[in-house]
Amino acid sequence: MRIEKREEKCSECMLCVRDCVMGVWRNVGGKSRVVDLDLCNCCSHCIAVCPCDAIIHDGLKKEEITPVNRKNLNPDVYRDIITSRRSIRQFKNEPVPREIIEKILDVSRYAPTASNSQDIGYIIMTDKHLIEKTAGGIFGLASRLFNKTKNRTGRLLLDLTGLSQNRYLKVMSYVQEQNAQTGRDFILHNAPVLILIHAPKNKPFACDDCNIAAGTIINYAHTLGLGTCFLGLLTLVLRWRGKIRRELHVPRGRRVYAALAMGYPAYQFTNTVSRKKPEVDWV
Repeated sequence: MRIEKREEKCSECMLCVRDCVMGVWRNVGGKSRVVDLDLCNCCSHCIAVCPCDAIIHDGLKKEEITPVNRKNLNPDVYRDIITSRRSIRQFKNEPVPREIIEKILDVSRYAPTASNSQDIGYIIMTDKHLIEKTAGGIFGLASRLFNKTKNRTGRLLLDLTGLSQNRYLKVMSYVQEQNAQTGRDFILHNAPVLILIHAPKNKPFACDDCNIAAGTIINYAHTLGLGTCFLGLLTLVLRWRGKIRRELHVPRGRRVYAALAMGYPAYQFTNTVSRKKPEVDWV
């Protein structure tokens, strides 16, 4: 890897030095200098911060680096994106074009990762049969476990563990009824697209990295007219059920830290929603 500075362009503003957290760039005798190439994690900050286009870095793709258009950075628009986005659990029976999904993934790769590791992976499922099979398998398992709570031993266990008032257990009878009568999928929501976001198993901050990427996806997808929903139950099941991991082609040595259903919403939300004030301690 080669990192150089065009001396004729450099203004010695030292922004590359000030912003390089790894200490690749340092102040040497009043001049910005590359001191240790091996420390570079290719975060691109030195090029992004340089106002003079004075840095050459052959570890990065020059064609992907473009000027920031600050006219597009509208805080009111972004607020509307955040406050109008909903978790969608009813989708149209309509496929999402592959080019749209690729457009979303192209944006999600800009989500930050710890130490700029960029080792997030995606599994994109559009096979309707496989999605339905996965949902049916998980729902069947949940139903069997719930049915065991109806006998005397099960009720006693719920009372002893304090789970008798768990809202998910309390709604399960209704869920079973709706599934039997209408075929409604309460697990993956009959979504046309399922996105599994994975990273190396037991890697520090892997969960954070995947969920930051997921957050990027849900907000950008919303701007494209798509709806999404986090599937926490699926990530939990994938942690313990090797058979389902294999069926969904999760690579060995990787763990799915976030899962999303995605598709075109069956209906639109007219208004934003109410949210409680955050709990904040100022220190």
